[in-house]
Amino acid sequence: MTFAFPEFPEPAAIDADISWTAVFESYNQRLDDVYYIVTTREGVREVARFIVMVGLHWAGDDWRGPEFVRRLRQDIHEVAATGRTNTDYRGKTMS
Repeated sequence: MTFAFPEFPEPAAIDADISWTAVFESYNQRLDDVYYIVTTREGVREVARFIVMVGLHWAGDDWRGPEFVRRLRQDIHEVAATGRTNTDYRGKTMS
C-alpha cells in the first residue's frame, strides 16, 4: 500500500470570517519538506492562494497515524493564519 499525503478540503476557521483549505502539492524527499496549496476564504470569496511548506523532521517513520495528520494540520494552520507563504518555492501547479 502506498502512502498518500492527507488533504484538508473542509474549511478550517482562522477567525469568525476567514477559513483555509489545503491540497497536497509536492514532497521534497531530500529536504523532508511537504508543500501544500492553501486557499483562504472570507465566507465563500477566495481571499488568497499560496504555498505552505511543512518540514517533516518531527514526524519520524510513522506517517499513517492520527498524530501525523493532527500535527500536519496544526503546522499548516499556523502559516495559513498569517495569510502568506513561508517559502520561496512557487510550486509546480501554481501560476
